[in-house]
Amino acid sequence: MGYYTQHLLEGVLDDPDVTDVAGWIGRTVVRGDDLRAMLGAQPQRGSRAVARDGRAMQLLQKARALPGLYAARTMARGLASHSIRNAFAREGYVYHETNSVASRYRGRKVVTIHDLSHRRYPAFHPRSAVNFLERGLPRSLKQADIVIADSFYTKKEIVDIYGIDADKIVPIHLGVEPAFQPRSPEVCDPALRALGLKAKGFVLSVCTLQPRKNLRRLVEGFARLTPDLREAFPLVLVGADGWDNSELKRMIEPMVRAREVIPAGYVSRADLLQLYSSAAVFAYPSLYEGFGLPVAEAMASGVPVLTSTATSIPEVSAGAAWEVDPFSVEAITDGLERLLTDQSLRAQLIGKGLRRAAELSWGETVRKTCEVYRRLAP
Repeated sequence: MGYYTQHLLEGVLDDPDVTDVAGWIGRTVVRGDDLRAMLGAQPQRGSRAVARDGRAMQLLQKARALPGLYAARTMARGLASHSIRNAFAREGYVYHETNSVASRYRGRKVVTIHDLSHRRYPAFHPRSAVNFLERGLPRSLKQADIVIADSFYTKKEIVDIYGIDADKIVPIHLGVEPAFQPRSPEVCDPALRALGLKAKGFVLSVCTLQPRKNLRRLVEGFARLTPDLREAFPLVLVGADGWDNSELKRMIEPMVRAREVIPAGYVSRADLLQLYSSAAVFAYPSLYEGFGLPVAEAMASGVPVLTSTATSIPEVSAGAAWEVDPFSVEAITDGLERLLTDQSLRAQLIGKGLRRAAELSWGETVRKTCEVYRRLAP
């Protein structure tokens, strides 16, 4: 969500038709050059190289589970910014909430909904987060003048679950940065050496380690490959610790010792780009996505993708990936084996993936979002 907001701000600040862009942090108003400076200071996605240790992660998860935490934090922010929001509304500003639950606002309002996984899979989220969304999201949707959804699938979810008028919802796809592109093995050597990998010699998955990403079935499917394939193409898991992943960690322990699974944790942005383009296969059999940006980023990097038939992902991959039933371990195994061994299929999907990814740009995301703003302009 922060990634989405960052790209949106970068584009909107450069749009000649947008006369002013401002925001607030508590009681502080931020606009123009200060916003640009904040964007410049933000770490790029995938660049947090410091991983939390097990104890720190346990403490963080316990803190997230405290009753009312999300609601209390939001209330405190709302009280601090009350007078600022009223002033913006009087001056005719359009308020865009990029993270689902909007603050109360007396002017025109846009809300972006990324997914509704808290309704379909509440067990995949801390209870406090689910409770917060259950309380705040219906109001946010009802009061918004326009709702932006990351996909047509998410638009349908909003209509089906909350009964919001479909004409009020505008689906706008996310984009892929130009930095995601095929790279030569020589360029990628630093990231590969750091993890003891070979170019096109591993299966990559990039996601937060949490149940929604279906890593348990991915690992089970990978474990059913022949020993030769597992040795030649270890499974590399890039991403931070997430919610409720202790079972997954226990499952992969023996495979980690055998170097069949390599948990890389957070990696630098440069390493992330190099790992994407160096993978033999990108595997992302997620159970639920509002969009599924890693699928598009992998395709842009020139890698054949195994992904899911579920939710929004077929809309994103558009026939350019090998789609499997995410609940079928057998289908995941079969898909991995085919993508690792069938050179004709690999070449076909790489070509299709590059063409599909080229259709998804942040520039187009910004353009369509600015069209929404214009519809609400006084």
